[in-house]
This record gives sequence, structure tokens and C-alpha cells, in this order.
Amino acid sequence: RRSMRALSGAKEPSAVADAIIHHPAVRTMLLTQKAIAEGGRSMVYECAMLADKMFDAEKAGDDAAAKHIDERLAFLTPILKGFLTEAGKEAADLAIQAYGGHGFIKDNKVEQVFRDVRIAALWEGTTQIQALDLLGRKVMLQKLKPIAEHCAALRGLCRPLLFSSERGLRTRAWSLLGHALEWQLLTYRIAMRAATDKEWIAASSVDYLMYGGYVTLAAHWLRMEAAAVRARSAGDGAAEERAFYDAKVHTSAFVFDKLLPRTRSHKASMLAPISSVMAMDPAHFSFDHAQ
Repeated sequence: RRSMRALSGAKEPSAVADAIIHHPAVRTMLLTQKAIAEGGRSMVYECAMLADKMFDAEKAGDDAAAKHIDERLAFLTPILKGFLTEAGKEAADLAIQAYGGHGFIKDNKVEQVFRDVRIAALWEGTTQIQALDLLGRKVMLQKLKPIAEHCAALRGLCRPLLFSSERGLRTRAWSLLGHALEWQLLTYRIAMRAATDKEWIAASSVDYLMYGGYVTLAAHWLRMEAAAVRARSAGDGAAEERAFYDAKVHTSAFVFDKLLPRTRSHKASMLAPISSVMAMDPAHFSFDHAQ
């Protein structure tokens, strides 16, 4: 589809207008969908791999290993169920938006995708239930052990990349390291507040889930970027494969520049006073209906 000219100058001067992919707003929508789809698939594959390893451990009679993997899966599951369904809704919504009015009608079938994905945040436990499961049951009830182990794994992912010769990879490794440390610190702060008022867990849980989801998504993109850089440096493969690796690096940069900063608002919200949520009289939520 063509519309107007790019603000930086005509990209396709022989055509009546430039393709809309030259406009930053459209690129942002498409890259967000790509980042969620490919990053989310990587997150799901990780859990599928863990499930296979747990099956092998059980088959071998290694109960300790099976239990450790099961606990790891238990921590990751609400992030997948909660964060990825919310992110999936956003991606499907952006697909409609990218089509404009034609996305709203049935011809292009994207409205069906949105209606199908909308149920995902409901039917295996709502996002809010998944958030409570993550923060309340998987983190707090286990005395913060799962988050400590997860953040340690994130630091382990970053460590060999912190002094990479690739500037972008190095910068993003430092960024993820900072977020991993902050995620663990935020958990401690919520735990301290919940010690005097348990409502802090419920009030902060959704923001906590989404914060963790964006950090975990970024971690998978950092891992993919590192693999792409290694493959690209090896110099093997056809031009098409190199373009594939370039796209991975570019999308990783987008995730860190445009999606990971969303953690800033989630951090502010999860630490905001809960009085703004809990102080209003239930009868004051609506004055439209008879008492």
C-alpha cells in the first residue's frame, strides 16, 4: 500500500507515493509484532525444552533433577500465560491498525486473529490470576528463591557479552544486566511492603508480571542476537541467511530501544501508593445505576 512521501524525502520517486513501510509509525507497528511473535516463540520453546528435559530426568529416575526443572517451569509458566497473551493481544491489534480500515473488516482476516487471541488472556486463568500466581505463590511463598535463581541465570547470560567487540551486543548486555538486578531489587521492596500490608502483592502483581515479561523477552532477543552475530562472523551461508541474521540483530535493537523501556512505567506503577486503588468506597465506582 502507498500513501504520501517519507518525511526524509521520496523513497520511491518513480511511484505516485511511497510504500507505507517507509513511515516510522508503520515500521514501529510491524517491528513490535515481529518482536513479540519471534521472541514469544523462543520463550515457549524454552519451556518445551525444559519439559522434555524433565521427562528425561523422570525416566532416568533422577528425581532431584526433575524437581528442579519442574520448579523452573512453574516460575516461567505464569509469565508465558500472562505476559505473552497480553503481548499477543497487542500484536493482533497492531495488525488491524497497520491495515487501517481494511483491518476491521473480514476480508483480510486479521480481525478474526484478534478475536481468537482475545480469549487467551482469559481461559487458562486471567492475566490477573497469573500475576498473583507468579508474585504471590511462585515468588513470595517460596521465599524469593525462584526470582533469585532466574535473575542469576539472566546475569549468567549477560556476563560473557559485557565486553563483546560488537558495540550493540555489548550495550544491550549491560542493559539486561541492569534490569535483572533491578527486577530482583523490586521483588525485595514489594516483599518488605507486603510484610505490613498483604494487599501490596495483589496491587503490584500485574505490573510485576509485565515487567518480568519484558525483561524475559529481551533476554531471549539478546540470546538470539548473540547467536546471529556468531553466525554472521563465521561468514558461512548464503546472502539470504546473512539477511536473516541481520534482521535478528535489528529486531533485538528495537526490543531494547522501544519495548524494554516500558518497564519504567511498570516499575513506577508497582511501587505507587496502593491507596489510589483501595481507598475509594465500592459504592462510588459508578453512579449510573440505582442502589
